Amino acid sequence: MRDLAASGVTIYTTARSSIRRDVPDHLGTLLEVAGWTEEAGYRGSLIYSDATSIDSLMSAQAALANTGSFVPLVAVQPLDLSPFSLARSVSSLAHLYGKRIDINFVSGGFSRDLTVQGDTASHDERYDRLTEYATIVKKLLTGSVVNFAGEYYDYKRARLTAPVPHDLLPTAYVSGSSPACLQAGETLGLTQLSFPLLPEEHVAPDVRTNKFGRGISVGIIARDDSAEAWRLAHERFPADPEGKERMKLLLSAGVSSWQPQLAAVPIPDEAAGQPYWLVPFRYHHTFCPYLVGNHDEVAKALATYLGGGIRTFVLDIPREPDDLWHARIALERALDAVDGAQPAPRVA
Repeated sequence: MRDLAASGVTIYTTARSSIRRDVPDHLGTLLEVAGWTEEAGYRGSLIYSDATSIDSLMSAQAALANTGSFVPLVAVQPLDLSPFSLARSVSSLAHLYGKRIDINFVSGGFSRDLTVQGDTASHDERYDRLTEYATIVKKLLTGSVVNFAGEYYDYKRARLTAPVPHDLLPTAYVSGSSPACLQAGETLGLTQLSFPLLPEEHVAPDVRTNKFGRGISVGIIARDDSAEAWRLAHERFPADPEGKERMKLLLSAGVSSWQPQLAAVPIPDEAAGQPYWLVPFRYHHTFCPYLVGNHDEVAKALATYLGGGIRTFVLDIPREPDDLWHARIALERALDAVDGAQPAPRVA
């Protein structure tokens, strides 16, 4: 297998974290995806933070206790816990397990979650709050004494008694696609995670990009044969009219900029020769676009993203281990294409 980290690419999967009555073993479900992720040689998994999911930090602790090199990418947002509480939790996990977690800073989440907590901040105000929040967290994690007087937080001589060891400091991201998110990412010096438009549009030369890097959340269904990949795709994500209506309702009540952007992408549900597929999003199966096809077809799309500077990929929830292995084949071929005619050295 190619050493993805040595190639400058970071790959996460997405963990199943929603609380559902038809899933009796939530821990087993979480660890199943974590195990597949480790075996495929990816860094870790994104663990969501919303009102329908198990607490993301508790899920991360369970994963750390039952895996080896697996790194949870924990979504956190300011309404859930204070900057000091988050920093102390990250430090505690590092000292308890000798392992790191990564952090995905999100501005707020779904409108229903904001409403029930009485949050009335506007979209851009939530990113202003997130910038203050993450600034404090980053300082606390490195052992700094924090004196901070902002619009949303006021800290006086705050300090962790046990800062995170330097080699276990988290890699952090900021999530979103709006100008406010881009500004937050550049102010904080963090890579920006978003949901991608068509490859050529997402990395077009005139698109303003975060100078600290970009990553995307995307699903991949790749197989040796394109027809088999599409068979699986249609089986998993049917064009359900009820799902389409649910997505319309979500868009009408949305507080995020990325949902309307994806909804406005002008491609049909079925476009011959086009691996970029929006049916899973349009019919409310998941929240990201998919790349579907044989390894080379998917690799071509991935190579376009890579060529445009995308270096972090968060893959949608896998249904089976083969999803991750076939995605890896496509990713490695994309890296070979970007590197040039001569494939990069591989490690066993």
